[in-house]
Amino acid sequence: MKRPWYRFLYVRSSLVKLLLSIIAIMVAVAVVLFQGIAEEPRMLAQTANWDGRSIQNGAAIYANNCSSCHGPDGRGLPGVAPALNSRYFFTQRLADLGFTGSLEDYVALTVAAGRPNNRNSQWAQMMPTWSAEYGGPFRGDQVRDVAKFVVNWEEEALTQTQETDPWQPFENAPTVDIYGDGGVVAMEPTPVATGPRPPQELFVSMTCVACHNLNLPQDAQNRGPVGPNMANLHETAATRVPGEDAQTYVHNSIVNPGAYTVESYTPGIMPADFAQKMSEEEIQSLVDWILDPNRPQ
Repeated sequence: MKRPWYRFLYVRSSLVKLLLSIIAIMVAVAVVLFQGIAEEPRMLAQTANWDGRSIQNGAAIYANNCSSCHGPDGRGLPGVAPALNSRYFFTQRLADLGFTGSLEDYVALTVAAGRPNNRNSQWAQMMPTWSAEYGGPFRGDQVRDVAKFVVNWEEEALTQTQETDPWQPFENAPTVDIYGDGGVVAMEPTPVATGPRPPQELFVSMTCVACHNLNLPQDAQNRGPVGPNMANLHETAATRVPGEDAQTYVHNSIVNPGAYTVESYTPGIMPADFAQKMSEEEIQSLVDWILDPNRPQ
């Protein structure tokens, strides 16, 4: 009978078998120990990789949807939206609010559910709801990505001083020394409007600028990511709803935005309380201004 080629694997000696078993066990233990030692750094590296991708995704979402109000560098726009790339925001904001979670959680919640109108501050406009859970356009992972991108500014923000911090404090926020230089956050009263606000101001303060671009046309090559662009609205407004001319369509879009939603856009994003925030005179002036192709800036 021909011997099989693998006969060299047969071990007859009990002592050798025992020795080989001990060696195999020791190798297995060494592999497990090595895996245990290497697993934590590997997981940390993978987590950093995921966080990096999340921040990168959040940067793109922020640039397309948030920068028009909070600024491309997160330093805010006066009268439109507060700074996020701010020492105050990272060191004191949660304490002023009494929020016990993390700053990332606070940002994610604010992005997801929006922010109610606060007429007692200089930020009188309402931040829209962005999460699909509450009727907005973002998935849950996109909300979290934006939050991660915002908190990624912390290292830069902590280098700011009272003179360089772009934060404009809420009127109801306490006065505190957050800079370590004896300075305090100054409070400035909000000027009281004495007459109809100009349409240029309304377009910003009512957060229209956050979703609509006045300088780009709405066509197949240029579609607003959240709301339609408006550069050619004077040409297309009368074609949107049968029986409505351009003036009627834009007016109804402001006072009753739920009545009609442009195809492929998410209903419910545009606030429905503009009729309470603006007088009829202001609404009509805003309609005229939006439809004017030669509108004054």
